[in-house]
Amino acid sequence: MIAKIKSRVDFSGIVNYANNVKEKSARVIGSNGVLMIDNRTIADSFQAQLRTPDANGRIHHLGKPVKHISIAFSPEDAARFPDNEDGDRFMAQLAEEWMREMGIDPENTQYIIARHFDKEHPHCHLVFNRIANDGSVITDSNERFRNEEACRRIKKRHGLTFGNSRSQRINPDRLRKYEAEKLYIRKIVLDNLARSKDWETFARLLEQDGVTLSFCTDEKTGRIRGVAYEHGGFRISGSKLGQHGKYTYGNLSKQLGKYDLKPEIVSRPEFIRERKIIYIPIVRYVEILAGLRSLVGNTGGSRGANREHEVGRRGHSWERIDDHIEEETTSYKFKM
Repeated sequence: MIAKIKSRVDFSGIVNYANNVKEKSARVIGSNGVLMIDNRTIADSFQAQLRTPDANGRIHHLGKPVKHISIAFSPEDAARFPDNEDGDRFMAQLAEEWMREMGIDPENTQYIIARHFDKEHPHCHLVFNRIANDGSVITDSNERFRNEEACRRIKKRHGLTFGNSRSQRINPDRLRKYEAEKLYIRKIVLDNLARSKDWETFARLLEQDGVTLSFCTDEKTGRIRGVAYEHGGFRISGSKLGQHGKYTYGNLSKQLGKYDLKPEIVSRPEFIRERKIIYIPIVRYVEILAGLRSLVGNTGGSRGANREHEVGRRGHSWERIDDHIEEETTSYKFKM
């Protein structure tokens, strides 16, 4: 069970989509507080309630009063939702349970639940009004995190299918190239993170699977601003890899520890520089650091040490990737 939440401005369009009998073979399997003559009367019922005052006589004006929840169930649970009254009743029950888990009282809320049959997996669409029947506002604070917990509790309660990760439940053949690469990197990162206790181990395990892990450092201060993952000419930052920042430098540091970069290594010209960000491949950094330590040990720190050995593979050049990704602010492009 996965619930995706969207906020909208207008009721008419989403009601027409949810109850699209012609294209979606839709049918309404649950409702409260709306006039069920046709889609127009349903939308008008929602719209009229926006003018309902609360207990203090105040009328709330919300920019996006419409909530649209797409609730999908695993194909493995399809037998639990047959195309009959029992299947409709069970699906509507779970949608109402989701509302209660989110702190929404179905008895005090305008809503419709429409079941669709245009996909292989069972799914429905819940549309509800953020202005409750008593005129109060239904909060959407932290709804993304509350939604995950709500779905988890419902699946556990009814024995619905749990996936080890969302990535393993997605069909890669249906994704665009960008999303497919993102999915691949996330799966490799997830598999190897559990086996790692430090940055070097993590980076080397990723490299074995063709993924390069780099620190993103500020060109001026040398401070680590984040991490980036590269595979097949595609680079993505940890903050954009998904799962609510699980793969960012800050969160990874909780497991792998903080890391301090040496300025004399960061300043080397071999590393890619883009828009005041220096990308430091961790495996390469460790190799250079190990070489410097070995050199100091063999020469006793003599200033007359061979500079060629100190510099290391100065002639090595990293292939440039056109997209630039910073930890927090940068969008990406995928070059085909």
